[in-house]
Amino acid sequence: MENSIFVLLVGLIGGCWAMNEHCNNTDLSASDFIDSLCYDKWTRPSNGSYPLTVHVRMYIYFVGAIEAQYLQFTTNVLISYKWKDNRLAREGGVIEGEKSLLGKLWNPHLYVVNELDSKIMGSGEDVLLTIHSDGTVRQSTRMKMSLLCLMNLQKFPFDSQNCPIVLESWGYNKSQINLEWEEDSPVTVNSNLELTEYNLAYTWTTKSTNSYLMSKLEKPKATYSKFYGDYSSLTVLFRFEREIGHYIMDYYVPSILLVVVSWVSFWLDPNAVPGRITLGTSTMLTFITLSRNIGSSLPKVSYIKATEIWFIVCTAFIFGSLVEFAFVNTIWRRRKNVELKKVNSKYILRSTLTPQTKRKVIPSIDRNESFTSLEESKNSNSSSGPKYNSQLTVMSLGSISRDPFPFTSSESDVNEGKDNSTPQKGFFTMTPQEIAQWIDRRSRLVFPCSFIVFNCLYWTFVYIEF
Repeated sequence: MENSIFVLLVGLIGGCWAMNEHCNNTDLSASDFIDSLCYDKWTRPSNGSYPLTVHVRMYIYFVGAIEAQYLQFTTNVLISYKWKDNRLAREGGVIEGEKSLLGKLWNPHLYVVNELDSKIMGSGEDVLLTIHSDGTVRQSTRMKMSLLCLMNLQKFPFDSQNCPIVLESWGYNKSQINLEWEEDSPVTVNSNLELTEYNLAYTWTTKSTNSYLMSKLEKPKATYSKFYGDYSSLTVLFRFEREIGHYIMDYYVPSILLVVVSWVSFWLDPNAVPGRITLGTSTMLTFITLSRNIGSSLPKVSYIKATEIWFIVCTAFIFGSLVEFAFVNTIWRRRKNVELKKVNSKYILRSTLTPQTKRKVIPSIDRNESFTSLEESKNSNSSSGPKYNSQLTVMSLGSISRDPFPFTSSESDVNEGKDNSTPQKGFFTMTPQEIAQWIDRRSRLVFPCSFIVFNCLYWTFVYIEF
């Protein structure tokens, strides 16, 4: 009887042990399964003499604000990567777990190199771990990240930016881990993705190797060996093209209209001082205010941007209209007619900028008479004793003191009564008013044509890829 009971107990214990083994391989929880393996999570899975290959895949849910001022953009992404760990091979189905299971397994420790800030999404932190029967482990994590994007703003707002997501392992170099994109759709973008200021043109993936050479310690032959060497790196690049409709309607069209309005002064009378000054200064101040708004959302960079070129040239055109008014108004107020060899731009501008100086020649007989009278008065005074002809003396000295430079005339004394005289043979005469109006007429053509030429060069530049 006792022998029978003993045999029954042994059989029952053996059956339970066999059932326990079966449960460990099929029905037990993932944590119990890992605990039963004497698994060391700090030991990298073996792949013979070759580095362990980790395959990566991404799904882009959403791309948020691209902030040029802070050189960053935000995105919501699902990162999934897999590797093979033969220690986890088993018979049975797939084992699934969450973040608690992840802490019991070896991990490649991948991180985003250009990450500024990140967090795992979901109230319970969306991390899913899947262990297949052949030992393949897949880890999937939903993350929200703020990423650094070094932008080139030379062509702003006609720029296109390449913003990356760079993955590396911070614990294992290239001799230990090799990162690879999955062959089938390594990066997938949400088909309903829409951006406000940019358009996501396309994405592409690259693989590279980054080298980190850490400085030596004070002791000879001592280095930071943990983070020293070449690291396998995966990069996905997003090509963002800026939508320019907002800038065309809110900046370029208004600025063109302001420049054109500043040219209205060319049709006003050169002597209309209040109207032309008010028109020029108001367009200048309005344009400067408009330009300040567009540049407030950009970082301070050392190179010149396309918007700054536009600002400088438009400011020059508006300021040029003010300078042109000051020039023609100065000419308008002159009183001397100008004699020209030919009526063309060369001679008109030359005579306007460097007016000819005319000389007044005082007849020699007048000067001789004046000095002769003076001498006669002196002789008469000396012969008649101490008598003075004060009237003659005052008149003679007064005539000399009034004209200290008798051979050069002032503008008011030049050929009085000779403005209507016949000009020299072969010369043409223009009044200052005619010259001022002539300059205004030429400005009506020169300013618009120059602005059109500038626009042709500017819009060609911003649409050329380099």
